[in-house]
Amino acid sequence: MSSLRTEAQLLAWYQEKIASQTASLHQLNRRISLFSWLRLTGFFLLVALTAVFALHESAVWLFLALVSFVTLIVLIVTHQKIYTSRDRVAVLLSILQNELNNIHGDGNFYADGLPFAQRLPFADDLDLFGPHSLFHHLNRCTTSFGQSLLAEALIHGAREKDRIVLLQEAIAELADDMPFNQEIQQLFVQAYAARDHREPNASRENILLFNHKAYAFAVWFLPLAVMASLVIWITTASAGLFILFSTASLFTAFAQNRKMSLLSEETSGIGHSIQAYHKALSLLKKRTNRAPVLHEMESQALEAIDALKELEKIAAWFDRRANVLLYLAGNMLLASDLLLALRYENWKNKHFRQMEEWLMTAGRLEMLISLAVFRHNSPGFCTPVVAPQIQIKAEALGHPLIPAAKRVNNDLNLQVDPRIVLVTGSNMSGKSTWLRTLGLNVILAQTGTVVCAKAFSWRPMPVLSSLRQTDSLHENTSLFMQELKQLKRILEKALRPQPCLILLDEVLRGTNSDDKYSGSEALIKRFYDCNSLVVMATHDLKLSSLEQSAGGKVTNQCFESQITGGQLIFDYKIRPGVAVNRNATWLMQEMGIIKTVDPN
Repeated sequence: MSSLRTEAQLLAWYQEKIASQTASLHQLNRRISLFSWLRLTGFFLLVALTAVFALHESAVWLFLALVSFVTLIVLIVTHQKIYTSRDRVAVLLSILQNELNNIHGDGNFYADGLPFAQRLPFADDLDLFGPHSLFHHLNRCTTSFGQSLLAEALIHGAREKDRIVLLQEAIAELADDMPFNQEIQQLFVQAYAARDHREPNASRENILLFNHKAYAFAVWFLPLAVMASLVIWITTASAGLFILFSTASLFTAFAQNRKMSLLSEETSGIGHSIQAYHKALSLLKKRTNRAPVLHEMESQALEAIDALKELEKIAAWFDRRANVLLYLAGNMLLASDLLLALRYENWKNKHFRQMEEWLMTAGRLEMLISLAVFRHNSPGFCTPVVAPQIQIKAEALGHPLIPAAKRVNNDLNLQVDPRIVLVTGSNMSGKSTWLRTLGLNVILAQTGTVVCAKAFSWRPMPVLSSLRQTDSLHENTSLFMQELKQLKRILEKALRPQPCLILLDEVLRGTNSDDKYSGSEALIKRFYDCNSLVVMATHDLKLSSLEQSAGGKVTNQCFESQITGGQLIFDYKIRPGVAVNRNATWLMQEMGIIKTVDPN
């Protein structure tokens, strides 16, 4: 995969894979049709041979009928395997097509992570969660465990250089193994799409309902007594003991039905997903894992594989209890409910404390795959380098969610000092997008994946922002009060020794211009002694004078626009200095909101 250097090569790679899977799907559909006819033919042949044997009672016809029956069974089993292969290929094809759609900006069928927005006060500022957000663009997690870990990586990220380097190694290794990534995706997508599916959970309490010694005695005594009485019935034609013990066994099952229902609720619907977890961790174990993070996860997988396989079988047997004939025969002859309950509770005794770790290991694999697929799908992006000093330095930095054909890149050099950058510019000139570009790339860098730049070095740090504000009906606070609360939180963190990246867009917009200017100026001066990097977009040009009075702590940058031939032109390039061009009045005139002012 490392040979993919351009978006055209990337698209060609996916198109080739889609063509291959489409051909496989068509071939499997043809085989399904063929085996349907073969099964039908085999069934009629079996009926005919059975009828001939009934008429002639010849050993030859009996032999042919038996061969026909065995052949029909083989056809049925093979037919089912082809259906399973067809379903697997169909899911893989949908995953590949989803990647193309995501690259083209046509959406992603994985969850958008909107519920996680509540964990971060400024998540909406940077489009971290929700439709067409960074999370939505990255997410290849089907399980809630993977989604939660991916959200956690975006919200907090890694801060230590060693941890970031370890993540980068693991993600780079997985990015070069896309067949493995897609197979893991296929397992979870298919399992979670199954009818009556339910995700397993890791209970923190091990409640045992069948831990009395009487159950352990009954689980071997009842089947033994029933089998012994059955032998007596066969040998002596006396059925009394068999009826007694089989009835007792069945009524024992009826008496424990409420407890069995509670256990059944724990396992109901988890069979498909447990199978997916088991297979995913087995695949992780089979591959050659070089990165230390993956090697550590492989060790965790080794502990989980056999236990999850056992749980998968237990869940399947709980589901089979719905079969009335199997339920009656099993409990009459083998005390199957007691046997199943003790088997399940014995499993819980051994493994319930580890279950959460195993589920999270699978979720961590999904999270790393999400970041690896992003790396694979971003051939023009670079691996960021951790810097010892407080800085964010980038060459050709761009917004990671804007397609390459529309994206305008800019160089960046934030450091101490100047630690505060005031960005001016007319409406729609790119100020807010630039702020989000900074924030999103720092967040990406701290997940261990690539960033949208030719080169990028930075000191890991939290990202704080106040770009969008809404009023809160829940807290009965206005938009302006919400902004003040957010600014207070930002300042409190900025005053700590740990450096932060602070992004502010047109602060105090809810007050009059004089009040806004004096408040903004005072806020900027509070950041003079902070150990953080501050980028603040503003329309208030008077604030630019702070560059001369701040002792090298403030610098001015701007975006410009031009009105040429009756057209408003933006180049979206940031440059030193203060913006000089305006466009609000011109736009209002062009739209007929106000009358055109005669310059004479």
